[in-house]
Amino acid sequence: MTVARTYFFNRMAGDALARLCGAKTDFFLENIDDLELAVTRLQALCRDAGMSSVVVRAPLNPAPGMGDLVTAAVPLLGLIWTSAQAAGATVHPPPDVTLRLTSNTSISVAFSHSDGEPAAP
Repeated sequence: MTVARTYFFNRMAGDALARLCGAKTDFFLENIDDLELAVTRLQALCRDAGMSSVVVRAPLNPAPGMGDLVTAAVPLLGLIWTSAQAAGATVHPPPDVTLRLTSNTSISVAFSHSDGEPAAP
């Protein structure tokens, strides 16, 4: 299992982000002052490299909600979700890069390695 490295966005040199994206190795960015600007920059770097990207807004500790009430239905929902994802994968290929916003100041950048190459250590 590989561990993604963490980089501090507020300490990065101008072209360091481009080098990280070019290496296609998963990483975390912390200490981001302007999250939307960082996401826009990452998406532009991916687009310039010919990669598709998707932004997932997923805080680490979401507030409790309706999902807590349907815990017993998780296996059925999982089966339905998996079937829908499998059907959707034939229509929309998965993105090359996933930008997961893990908090108001951090982003997890994960590259898909669907072309048979293993994730870099």
